Amino acid sequence: MLIAGNKNGNRRTANIRSVGYSDLFVLSKEDLWEALKEYPEARRMLIEKGRQMLRKDNLLDEQMAKAQDTVHTSEEKAELVQNSLEKARTGVARLMAEMRSVSYKLRHRLDELEKLADKRDAAAAEANSTRDNGAAD
Repeated sequence: MLIAGNKNGNRRTANIRSVGYSDLFVLSKEDLWEALKEYPEARRMLIEKGRQMLRKDNLLDEQMAKAQDTVHTSEEKAELVQNSLEKARTGVARLMAEMRSVSYKLRHRLDELEKLADKRDAAAAEANSTRDNGAAD
């Protein structure tokens, strides 16, 4: 398994002794990693188990292992970008809805102010008209 910090050079060895008939199956690293793309939690668990085994035999460079923790696969990066985009879309939609609401309220308030101004102007014109008619008499 490809684990950062492996001092063993990523060699795999296994000794197996079968008492009876056995079927032997081989899973290549490439096929394993391809399958683990669909199961990121299993991937993390498998890497951690591998690290534990390497630590037990003092075959793990801890600094390299910590550096690997911050590195993401392209799929993980794509998922992070996708999540960020979704959050941004939600935020923009929320802001647009708020802007529409504020715009509606401002238009309504302006209409009310225009009505008040028209009433005030009409009252002033009527007062001027009454004053002008009273002065003419």
